[in-house]
Amino acid sequence: STLGGPQFKLGYCAPSYIYLNQILLFLIPWILGGIGTLIYQLNVLQDYCTAALSGGLMLVAAIIIQGINLYATQKTAPVERMHVHNILTEEDEWEFSSCIGFETIKFIIPGKKYIINVFFHSLVAGVLCGLGTWYLLPSRIASLYGDNIGTTVVIFIFGWLTVCIGEFSLIVNTASETASYQALDTYEIVPLMRPFYIFVFIAVDLAHRFVADVAALKLVNQVMHITFLSLPLLWTLGILPPLDALFLWGMEQVLELGLGGSPMSSNVR
Repeated sequence: STLGGPQFKLGYCAPSYIYLNQILLFLIPWILGGIGTLIYQLNVLQDYCTAALSGGLMLVAAIIIQGINLYATQKTAPVERMHVHNILTEEDEWEFSSCIGFETIKFIIPGKKYIINVFFHSLVAGVLCGLGTWYLLPSRIASLYGDNIGTTVVIFIFGWLTVCIGEFSLIVNTASETASYQALDTYEIVPLMRPFYIFVFIAVDLAHRFVADVAALKLVNQVMHITFLSLPLLWTLGILPPLDALFLWGMEQVLELGLGGSPMSSNVR
């Protein structure tokens, strides 16, 4: 779906708390970023301190979420997974017993293959939330568009929706990407795809903050703030390439354009 990882359309009747839990987890970055935004708007902290606060809260929240999954996995390790196969819907039907049951947790938060990714993805989630809070501060957006309230509100709301989609793929459940280069994600690179593109947009804004006297950079930043809102649509349509294909293509361009190599195949290559 356009929202990425949340599973709001299941092929069988699931309890309402399955959807409510996913909505809550989806909105956690927005809530934590909203706390930092409110503190900044009240002139309690500077903008960079606000970003650090929101990022730190998100880091703690991400580790707690992954820790809950690890705990549920250990508790249910000797027990066979509770699901039956539905031939008509061609998917597994899970049997849920409670709102915070182990099977509910494992369904909503599948967890990571490797322990190192639990900490690495949580760290990336914290940095993303902190920089996302800095990127979407209402005063910052208003300064880019001449204090236009309507534009500020639209970018703030849909911008945070984009950040939440990227965060959800990192710490909760990875979306099934329509653009894929390899069938198997051995090293769990797919969850980093959406945050990577968000970081690209944030990098332009950071460059504009520190080099504010370049008019062209301000124009690019204004355009990219608007384009930032269309990222969920671009991800859904599979227009943006996955990271493994993007980096391989980049290496090829460096070989050809930077080092003077040839794109033609040869016996040596």
